[in-house]
Amino acid sequence: MYHKSDIEILIATMNQTNFDFLETMFLFSDFNKFNILIVNQTTENKVLHSNNERIKVLNVFEKGLSKSRNFALENAIKKLVIFTDDDVVFQQKFEKKIIKAFNSNSEHDGFRFQYLNAQGNLAKKYPRTFQSKLTNFEILNTSSVELVFKRESLKDANLQFDENFGLGAKFFMGEEAIFVSDGIKKGLKIGFIPEKLLSHSQPSTGHKTLISEVYYVQSAVFYRIFGKMQLFWIALKLFFDLKQSKISFSEVGHLFKQAQKGKEAYANATKL
Repeated sequence: MYHKSDIEILIATMNQTNFDFLETMFLFSDFNKFNILIVNQTTENKVLHSNNERIKVLNVFEKGLSKSRNFALENAIKKLVIFTDDDVVFQQKFEKKIIKAFNSNSEHDGFRFQYLNAQGNLAKKYPRTFQSKLTNFEILNTSSVELVFKRESLKDANLQFDENFGLGAKFFMGEEAIFVSDGIKKGLKIGFIPEKLLSHSQPSTGHKTLISEVYYVQSAVFYRIFGKMQLFWIALKLFFDLKQSKISFSEVGHLFKQAQKGKEAYANATKL
């Protein structure tokens, strides 16, 4: 049986020199009562120190979100690990939802949960009920702040984030979908729990980026996950973006070319 003391919250952040951000993250609870591991990507003259035995800080001088998450995984020690960022707000009793999920489904290695947007609504369209396993669409729709795993399962599977993907890397998004997909391919059982863990006010990277850049990176993600089926997923994305009026017919040719460039860029990068 898992307990609150078995949870470790892995926070990726940058250039922090005090713990004010934790006050905001834990508006509805006392952060001093949680096991927290902070990876602070910073410079040598701007470091963060902790005198609290529950709060461990690792100041690192390399950039890249996936590198930060991998570094956190290497140094985590508790049984259940939560991946999160420094701009989320945890909901009341979020830890109870996590404990219940893992105690009720002991055969699972990890779960995807829900999060809310700034308006207090679900941030995206989620399944309405518990899912024992994730579909490909749900894998692609995963955000890292939704994920909680058994640390030992990740260690046994030698599962890490692909450092070619994520903020600060050549391909600036998609690392969480790749992480989950890799886990499933390695035999991990990952499900979905229709419970809200936190709120997150920031739009996803894809919503803040030129559509041509999104197709460039998304194609590399599709190729990394699906291999030769990458073209099918690009065609599907074009279809849905057209249907939802996110793009026009006149853009299709250009976006398809961008997608092919992204796939080739990833293929060439992995040959080196």
